[in-house]
Amino acid sequence: MSSRVPAALEGVTAVLITAYTRGTAQVDEDTITQIATRTAAAGVPVLTALGNTAEVQQLRTAERLAVLRAVAAADHPVTRIAGVCGGIGTVLTETEAARDLGYHAVMVHEPADPFGDGSGLVRFYRQVAEDAALPLVLYLRSTRLSAAHLSELVALPGVVGVKYARPDLHTLAALLAGPAGQQCTWINGSAESSVASFAALGVTSFTSGIANARPDIALAVHRAATDGDLTALQALVRDFVEPIEALRAEHGGRYNVSTIKQLLRWEGIEAGGVRPPHSELDDAALARLAVVQPAVTTAGSTR
Repeated sequence: MSSRVPAALEGVTAVLITAYTRGTAQVDEDTITQIATRTAAAGVPVLTALGNTAEVQQLRTAERLAVLRAVAAADHPVTRIAGVCGGIGTVLTETEAARDLGYHAVMVHEPADPFGDGSGLVRFYRQVAEDAALPLVLYLRSTRLSAAHLSELVALPGVVGVKYARPDLHTLAALLAGPAGQQCTWINGSAESSVASFAALGVTSFTSGIANARPDIALAVHRAATDGDLTALQALVRDFVEPIEALRAEHGGRYNVSTIKQLLRWEGIEAGGVRPPHSELDDAALARLAVVQPAVTTAGSTR
């Protein structure tokens, strides 16, 4: 297993959107490749295709493959991670497709099956880890897995990282203090607005949707966190990150993707609409975002 994946995961991981043409009728591979190339060229070390910000649950199988192809075509050296979801068979098949396209790892979404407890999830991930063609990053949002379950999973040879988007940071703190803390790379899966809380635990890596449009902002946040520059970090979060992430999170995250696509429009990149259950920005949401626009043009120092 290449060491490049754990090392790259210590920085910023951009979770890329899916661009469409004709509203949302067709995946726009050219624009996805443009965004991927632009983000990697700015210095973001990891690109994730088919995360939740890519509307992965709303994409048909052929569309998922189109997104993977488009990100793989990015014309810049970068570590690529493919999001995979569904049953074990689907996850393994999509992992093989990602491997064939040159991806370095897969990010396994939590199973959507409403049934099953933590022990069942352990069996799910263990079987995937044993049979997968690529290393795994586990994307965790629910608290179904206990600390003991997580310790068991990160000890598996195939698991190289955990994208931790759970609300129970006390569980993460306990894991980091034990052997599990050294057995994989732990990543803040709650984006820039949670960087300070995770950094207090020693985790400065994070995933970013903002990096689609403004990779320089994501990199500036990471630099402030790794340097321990709380003044710079607080300014970036206050002036840019928090208003954006608050809009993305409200009402069940209905504006999660459309907010990023509006930021891209400000950068001159049209990425199309969003598919239900995601929502387009209404007039009130767009007005709130417009208030932040002056900060968009000044935040970050490496643009």
